[in-house]
Amino acid sequence: MTADLTIRKFASSDSGDVIGLWDKVLPSSQPWNEPTWVICRKLSLNDGLFLVGEQNGEVIATVLAGNDGVRGWIYSLAVAEEYQRQGIGRQMLKAAEKTLLSKGCDKINLQVRADNSSVIEFYERCGFATEDRASLGKSLFVGLVSVSAPVPTIRVNDRITLSQITRDDKPAYLKHLNETDEFHERMGIMPYPYQEIDAEGWIMKVTRESLEADGRRNWAIRHEDGELIGGVGLFDLTQGEKSEIGYWLAKPYWGRGIVTEVVRRLCDFSFDQYQLHRIYAQAFSHNPASARVLEKAGFE
Repeated sequence: MTADLTIRKFASSDSGDVIGLWDKVLPSSQPWNEPTWVICRKLSLNDGLFLVGEQNGEVIATVLAGNDGVRGWIYSLAVAEEYQRQGIGRQMLKAAEKTLLSKGCDKINLQVRADNSSVIEFYERCGFATEDRASLGKSLFVGLVSVSAPVPTIRVNDRITLSQITRDDKPAYLKHLNETDEFHERMGIMPYPYQEIDAEGWIMKVTRESLEADGRRNWAIRHEDGELIGGVGLFDLTQGEKSEIGYWLAKPYWGRGIVTEVVRRLCDFSFDQYQLHRIYAQAFSHNPASARVLEKAGFE
């Protein structure tokens, strides 16, 4: 048993180590199993069910879990070859089971290739039983070849436009969200440093979401040269009722009144386009600048 194994939630800074581990231990030719895609999809859920095992600062094991509200699932249980047969896989599995149990999950399923007898035996030793069921699958994989439901382009003024976020915006995200740690300090959920995998995951999320399925709409705030300099979005949007609004702006553009104009314009658009009766926002007490933006935009 490895006593000094630390099991924790995956952080975006782990992506390089995890991809390297999976390439060695869990190689796959299927496009939906490509490590970067898997990580991006999992990060977009932010469900706390992606765990890594670390020893002496090195990521040596992973496990992904899923919970659909009815069943839990185990995926991508991997241990570096030199650390196998030391009880690490069992520790990772137990950690995933504990996390699923805390979310109200009372049964776990997993899939193993029928000819992979050693892995089947491992799971049986961990309390799993082979069930007399057929396993069926259907690929819905489309990658990021197109945007599911593009947002409409909204002209704010001669300098600023709101438009669809695309993969071409990744360099701008990496540039602006690493200029300062204030987004992380003020918003909490914004990673810092902001990694490539963070940008990939966010872009994947916003290009696949739709108003009907997700109740969300996200726009890039673009300068007159077309560069992304921020973002604004509507969340928990119910047409004909209400929505929350959120925003961020790159530090070099602070203090110019840009966000106030963006918020006003998007609110006007949303009241008309989505027949909203109320738009609300949250500003933390330690972020008075955001509160001033809302006040100037007409929020009370």
